Amino acid sequence: MLVLPQDVEQLDPRKVGDAYGLKVSRLIFASLVTIDPRTLEVVPDLAERVEVESPVRYRVTLRAGLRFSDGSALDTADVRATFRSIVDPAIGSRFARSYARIVALELVDARTIVFVLDAPHATFLTDLEIPILRAEDAHHAVGVPGGPEPIGAGPYRLVRRTPGHLELRANARWHVGAARYPHVRMIVVRDDNTRALRMLAGKGDLAVNAVPPLLVPMFEHDARFRVRTARGIGTTYLGTNLDAPALRDVRVRRAIAHAIDRALLVEAKLGGRAHLARGFVPTGHWAYADDLPSYDYDPARARALLDEAGLRDPDGDGPEPRLRLTLRTSTDRFRQSIARAIAAMLLEVGIVVDVRPSELATLIADLDAGHFELATLQIPEVFEPHVLTWFFGTEHVPGSGREGANRWRMRSAALDTALERGRATTVRSERISAYHEAQRVLATELPVIPLWHEDVVAITGARAIDFDVPRDGRFATLAR
Repeated sequence: MLVLPQDVEQLDPRKVGDAYGLKVSRLIFASLVTIDPRTLEVVPDLAERVEVESPVRYRVTLRAGLRFSDGSALDTADVRATFRSIVDPAIGSRFARSYARIVALELVDARTIVFVLDAPHATFLTDLEIPILRAEDAHHAVGVPGGPEPIGAGPYRLVRRTPGHLELRANARWHVGAARYPHVRMIVVRDDNTRALRMLAGKGDLAVNAVPPLLVPMFEHDARFRVRTARGIGTTYLGTNLDAPALRDVRVRRAIAHAIDRALLVEAKLGGRAHLARGFVPTGHWAYADDLPSYDYDPARARALLDEAGLRDPDGDGPEPRLRLTLRTSTDRFRQSIARAIAAMLLEVGIVVDVRPSELATLIADLDAGHFELATLQIPEVFEPHVLTWFFGTEHVPGSGREGANRWRMRSAALDTALERGRATTVRSERISAYHEAQRVLATELPVIPLWHEDVVAITGARAIDFDVPRDGRFATLAR
């Protein structure tokens, strides 16, 4: 039994936006390609191979003998129907804009299809990770609560779903073979303490990033469990509103970075299960840059930068208020504790911080509207570095009909140019150069202060003792 902290909201892979909906949908459905949970590279899944015929033409050859879980054949007609449905306004896919770049889907035969794009787009290989539906299902919503069992080609079938509970059984027709765990039950326990107690009582076999760090030691000293980790690829960060008068000066943002003892927070709050972040691309990723400006804990340097920015200690004997800011965070108790620890560190250099928790939906709405100064959040995963455009590109500042997560109001022509270079070429060396430049701009301008990459922490009981912890925090290794 897998214990989850949140329920699944959506299972239709064309609409899914919640973290657990995405993780479970990828167990039920399969894609042309997938992301290796250990190397983070794109690898074939339903596709036997993907050939780049030109910067705008991708030839995909399916594996022979593919079947959906109901026994029906999976061929290129299903692939074409799936991709057409994503851009169909009647479906309302959240990904429609990304796939509108496909201008033609040429069926060569039952196993071969050619994707034709309107312009070069290097991230298209990653875009092929969208799951494939049966052609007959592509014109309506799938995985609706109370509706029929969703039919996919992934390692599992969903056989039961009620609020707070899902039951999966191995798909005997999965092209890879028998799933590692043939029967998986998932139960939602929202309270942190109750979740941990349920595991300790033997009513849970596996918890992946579902037990708060402060409670993990209870399992480390219990012979019935193992605590296993993998280096995570998400980033916890402190965001700043560049339109806020107090934060427009980069010296102030750098001072804030130098005032935060990230190593102490990792040790005290996370039990050492995180790695300090230099940027948003994780160590080991092909686009990782290891030569970025760093902001080590240095309160003296922080005070000097505040002095240079004209925010001097009024009495000269600090810590006296040089600046007052509000820090927004979620209502999660653990995240609140981190926010308050950061506030205490900033007070030491003369910055008074008022921590204001909000429900996540309210928090995101206020950030989108620019109603904040500082905020703590997490970017969950970076497989394709072009995702940085969504978080920092000028055209993705939310509001006035624009979509995006550039809540920090970052507007940089140099950054936009670098990100566009990385998107427009399929040559890996040129993409590396482009994304290194993008990371340098972000590390220099510091619209957001990267704090750390939290480890993926799995607590396993006897029946899941050999669970292979994935770097992406998803559930693919339940099957492989």
